[in-house]
This record gives sequence, C-alpha cells and structure tokens, in this order.
Amino acid sequence: MGKCIIMCAGEFNPVDLDREEGDFVIAADNGLTYLQRMGIVPDHIIGDYDSLVPEGQAALREFEKERPEAVTRLPKEKDDTDTMAAVRLGFERGYKKFFIYAALGGRLDHTIANLQTLCFIKEHGGQGYIMDASCMAFIIRNETREFAEGFRGTFSLFSMDEKCTGVTIKGMDYETDGITLTNSFPIGESNFIPGDRKASVTVEHGTALAIVTWA
Repeated sequence: MGKCIIMCAGEFNPVDLDREEGDFVIAADNGLTYLQRMGIVPDHIIGDYDSLVPEGQAALREFEKERPEAVTRLPKEKDDTDTMAAVRLGFERGYKKFFIYAALGGRLDHTIANLQTLCFIKEHGGQGYIMDASCMAFIIRNETREFAEGFRGTFSLFSMDEKCTGVTIKGMDYETDGITLTNSFPIGESNFIPGDRKASVTVEHGTALAIVTWA
C-alpha cells in the first residue's frame, strides 16, 4: 500500500508531492485550493471549510457534483482539527504512512496542533512526516532512526514528553551517548548532519520531535 498525502491549509510552499501508484490524496479544507493550483485532483476532500477561499469553494462545488461520496463536511464545532480528521480517514482506509503538507506557518496554534498530530499518528502505529520546502518534521519514539550516508542538513531534537532518556546521536557535529532531553531546555537545537558518514538518532524511552532543515 502507498502513503496518505494530506494537503492542509497552512502556509503554502509549492513542492513535489512525490506521488506514486497507490497513494491516497486528501485535501483538508483550504488545502483543496493549493492542490487546485498544482493541478492535482484529490481522492477525498474533508473539512468544515471555514478557511476555504472563493477559488477553493468553486473547486469544491464542481468536485461535489461529480463525486459527492468523496466529500466530507465537518461541523465547525468539533474535537478534531481538519488535519486530524484527515488522518483518521487515512487510517480508516488502511494507510500507515502519512505525508502532510502546508501544515506549518500561519497561526501558531494550528502549527502546534499539526505537530501534535504527528504524535497521534505514531501512537496509532503509523509514521507521519510534515513536509515543507525547507524542512521536515517527524516523531522518534523508543527507536533508532538512520539517515543515509551523504544526507546533509541541520537537525534538531525536542522532547515531547517531560523527558526522553537514552538519547544517542551519531554521525553529526555534536554526538551524544545516552543523554536525557527534557521539555524545558532546548539542548537539541541546531545540530548538523555533515553527510560524510551515516548519521543516526536513538531515543530509548520517550517521544521526541525531530526537525530536519535542508542544507
């Protein structure tokens, strides 16, 4: 099975969605406008549409005429954000890997909610990535993640729990061996992956947010 691609309504930077056969594309609210501008027709549209601009509203009307079963209208007063509702839909369709776009920038509370959604994905057995033209964010939880040799970029790691223990970083400018990260001191900010050796990050216990900024 492919991956679930979700286009959100945050700050929009056109990027290659790297679509493959079997991928499932969801437009979350004004994410429909962004997909429209990219010439991409989503497989499903979901949201309360409170942020949908006139351009997107016109696209929604046309899409709903042809494929009403592929449109979900959510109430404005609800527990889930539009992004979270899109993630739940992806899980219902059997997807475990999520690539989320236009999820940063704009309102700070929306950005934080989208970062927390990565934790939700991880807790439910999936892997989520927030993708942007300049960076990528994902969750590391009780595991080791490796970067291919030759990959370069700034790497930051933040504890999402009160603390993360057994944090080991190899192949970067600043290496660690079994240290503890807390959510009250950003010691994991701005490390660097030079690309001349294979880099890896281990978080033995706890949930950490990893952010990679392209070199």
